[in-house]
Amino acid sequence: MLLGMPRQTVATILLVFCVCLSCLAQGPSAIACTADLEFLPGFLLENDTGARDHLAQFGQKHFDDALAAAKSAASQIRGNASCAPVIQKYLRAWRRGHLGVEDIAEVAAPAPAPAVPPKRSAEKAEAPPLRNAPAIEILSAKTLRLTLKSFAPDHREALIGLLKAHRKDLQEHPNWIIDVRGNGGGSDSSYAPLMPWLMADEVASAGTEILATPANIEGWTRVCALAAPGDAECPKSLSDSIARMSNAAPGTYVAMNDGGSMQYDRVGRLEPRRPSRVAILIDGGCGSSCEQFLLGARQSFHVKLIGQRTAGSLDYSNLRPRDFPSGRRRLWYATTRSTRIPGLMVDVAGVQPDIYLPAVAGGDAKNEEVRRVQNWLDGGTLAPRTVQ
Repeated sequence: MLLGMPRQTVATILLVFCVCLSCLAQGPSAIACTADLEFLPGFLLENDTGARDHLAQFGQKHFDDALAAAKSAASQIRGNASCAPVIQKYLRAWRRGHLGVEDIAEVAAPAPAPAVPPKRSAEKAEAPPLRNAPAIEILSAKTLRLTLKSFAPDHREALIGLLKAHRKDLQEHPNWIIDVRGNGGGSDSSYAPLMPWLMADEVASAGTEILATPANIEGWTRVCALAAPGDAECPKSLSDSIARMSNAAPGTYVAMNDGGSMQYDRVGRLEPRRPSRVAILIDGGCGSSCEQFLLGARQSFHVKLIGQRTAGSLDYSNLRPRDFPSGRRRLWYATTRSTRIPGLMVDVAGVQPDIYLPAVAGGDAKNEEVRRVQNWLDGGTLAPRTVQ
């Protein structure tokens, strides 16, 4: 015992001393990572549109335990790059999708430009091929397969071109398989050119609300420079939403547009010769805009969803950026919510198929699903070949 000091005082000093030693043992990356984690609960509850719903669903202890585990893991890291996975795991305790973290890369000094620009060959001058581009495959005299692996914004023009180039095939094949397995989404505008082929005349869809907070206004103002640099149309497209938030009381929700909580939109310029039977193949890799596509397409009397349930990443969306206190990482979080909730929530269990196909292991499982659906569309059975 330290001379002349009460036992309780000595115990307090020793505890503080041990804590200080623990802090000294942690490197700067671990300390910064822990600080970033501690920033998250308060920020999410104030600005993320799903956070309060998740707190009510799972309870405070769920998130306290998740944060304690994350801070313990953060204390052990030895480099900056090791922090993002720790934070991402913690964010999954809140929500599986539409909530993420990225490292902020250091901006390297630009290399000096050569005195004479190098000549580029014709091959190099061409634009690189589009990754996961849409594709059409003729399977039989009646059936074709349209594969859509992504709804990224740059896939819209590719889909328009594909539909135009294969217009005759699309008209002459009454049975379609639309394969969206593994489609992680992107932009609703990317699949819009396909809707005149699928819908009778109208699509009913829920509206969207934005949470008005200072951080969300800042995020909406910054997002174009980060996600679409050089796109002059991006700031224009967001200006109305930013104005709506700026004119609202902080912490309140405002409508993203004037359509109301439910919108009933006519599909313009319908195709005169549309398919009579459409099977959309789905799985757990279909999320975000892919799920929004399903909510619209399944309203057609000619469409069936076949496969496994989707990812469940749609109720809270329109991700916007917020830099962490450390300045080393950036949070992407949801600033809008659908007016479907709580009546029709997608995030809880995904979009359910009309016809369930159990997932099967094996290298040829995905092709086998296509063969089964084709057989069904051509007048046969969905049953596996082994039990036919």
